[in-house]
Formats: sequence, structure tokens, C-alpha cells
Amino acid sequence: MDHGEWEWPPAKLAALRLGRRLAVLVPASLPHRWSFVHIVPSGAPADTAALQAGAARSDPTRSFLITQWEYEADHLEGYDQALHPVRIRHAEAAGETELLAVLRDWQLPPEAFNHSWDTVTPH
Repeated sequence: MDHGEWEWPPAKLAALRLGRRLAVLVPASLPHRWSFVHIVPSGAPADTAALQAGAARSDPTRSFLITQWEYEADHLEGYDQALHPVRIRHAEAAGETELLAVLRDWQLPPEAFNHSWDTVTPH
């Protein structure tokens, strides 16, 4: 893969540093399932204080939890509360460099990710 595929687009890197979740739809194991990979930045007490003040706090030293989940597709339509998620794989990254290493290993270029609210992901 091209070196540029393993660099964060500036807006998405800023979102991660602000503690925003990113997600991407990936191929599922079965046709009737949907699968997503989520990147969840760590939080800190300073983040809570910033939110209470109506702000967001940028932190370039955040750690990350990366998880792939699968769901029954028919449970994602409508408001079914029983999503029956299955965790496929997960990893922890101590920083942005380790996060990129996990994404390389999983063959998921950073530019493929979007804000979780811009995907159909239930998380």
C-alpha cells in the first residue's frame, strides 16, 4: 500500500485527539451480518471537565481501543434493542503510532474511517 494510506487526514486526526470515536464498515463473515471497526480514544478527568465547561480537549497522547463488531443486519433496522453483537477482534494502542500499526495489521487505511455518527454503526 502507498505510504500516504497510512497517514491520518488532518481532520480525522484532530477528531481522535479531541476524543471522538471513528468507525468504518468492513466486510462481515456472513451475508446477513454487518461488521464495523470502531476506534475509541481514551478519556481522562480533564476531558470531563472540558465537556462540563462546553469545550473539548485535544490530547495527542491518547490511547485507543480498536474493536471489530458484527451484528445481525435485521436487528440494525428500526429500533431493536437486542442487537446481538459479536466481538470479532480487538486491540489496544498506547498512542497514535501504535494505532497506525494496528490499522496496518488489519489492512484498514485511516482515510476509510468516519465519525461514528456518519456511519450506520449502532455504537
